[in-house]
Amino acid sequence: MWAAMSFCRLLSVLVTLVACFVATNHAAEEANISKRTVSIPLRHNVDSVRNPHWEHYRTLRKHNIPIPGRLQEIVRETSPHKFVSNNAHGGDLLWLAPVQIGTPPQTLYLDLDTGSTDTWVFSTDTDKRNVNGQDLYHPAKSTTAELIDDCTWSIMYGDFSTSSGICYRDTFAFGDIKIEGMTIESAMHASYMFTETAAMSGLVGLAWSSLAQMVPKQPCLIDFLPRMMAEPLFTVDFVHNGTGSFNFGFIDKNLYKDEIKYVDVDTKDGFWTVDYHGFRIAGDSIKYEFAKPKPVIVDTGSTLLFAPEAAVKKYYDLVQGGKFSNKEYAYTIPCDTTPPDYIVELSDAHGNKVETTIPGEYVIYAHLSDNECFGGIQSLGSFTDLQGILGDMYLKSGFAVFDIGEKKFGMAPKPLDTDS
Repeated sequence: MWAAMSFCRLLSVLVTLVACFVATNHAAEEANISKRTVSIPLRHNVDSVRNPHWEHYRTLRKHNIPIPGRLQEIVRETSPHKFVSNNAHGGDLLWLAPVQIGTPPQTLYLDLDTGSTDTWVFSTDTDKRNVNGQDLYHPAKSTTAELIDDCTWSIMYGDFSTSSGICYRDTFAFGDIKIEGMTIESAMHASYMFTETAAMSGLVGLAWSSLAQMVPKQPCLIDFLPRMMAEPLFTVDFVHNGTGSFNFGFIDKNLYKDEIKYVDVDTKDGFWTVDYHGFRIAGDSIKYEFAKPKPVIVDTGSTLLFAPEAAVKKYYDLVQGGKFSNKEYAYTIPCDTTPPDYIVELSDAHGNKVETTIPGEYVIYAHLSDNECFGGIQSLGSFTDLQGILGDMYLKSGFAVFDIGEKKFGMAPKPLDTDS
């Protein structure tokens, strides 16, 4: 009997030791996961060609802002069937990141977009008429792909066409960050504006999950990321006429100078929304502040900088030859001039402020004629409560931090290349 009791006690001890070992290993694995960081170099689509009116129109449609009549006319005149595009100044139109999907991994170059939530890709499900050289996701070649029953999605874009399709769960990875069971939206139909961009195979949404277009709702990337990273944040370093990087889980101090300053983010509508406090214009001694800060969205998926109308008008009033063109339905400037720098100031309810200078050289966005250029700073008009969108023109003017855990947005100055 004593031998039997001793054996039972020994067995109990062994079971306890095994349980502790498993728990320790699991904790170590969780700790290892939580310490992951990754730097994603970007592919710069320098040779991309795009019409600035379509960029303007696409952004309004993306954010459900009514389209002014004249802008609709211009877009109809340059329909996809008779589209003649203009070269954007410097080619800073698209930065793409390599992402691995499936097992074994399939690499696709995708646009990391803080202005949307859905992660969708061109795939073997996509109508062949919508495919124009994109790399495709092959769910049938992935041993971890699982079709989600009755899950669909649909997103309308600027050309009145939609990207839509079905949903899978599959392994999603960039660098050492690997997410099993990530929701991958497979396009059955793709918007013309994406079909025409052969280098890009889809979007990775980095906005908040309330924006997701899936029915029924599924977990989004931002739901997975915080527990996968050493720090629940990512940074954006777009480089004018260059590449840059998205970094996840850490802040590279070599990418900026001085200090990062932060403001609170309002996430109730799903966007990275911050308050536009005021602005200054280089060469003008006056600092302009709004009586009530204006809500604006920080959006890596938009190219231009859209500011409140009063700020935009004041800026172009101080640019020699700057004006609003009814013909172009846009603010334009002479191509042979260098506009003044434009300084944006963000704020929050706690008195924090972030100031970023957009070099005047960046404002010359696209040639409309021999000496008339489309300005990179535009207005969203008076038909929306949204006062502005801080797109790539703003983001490449500094080093940006998107803090998911603290719901903050930060910017720091960095060395800039203003060679156009």
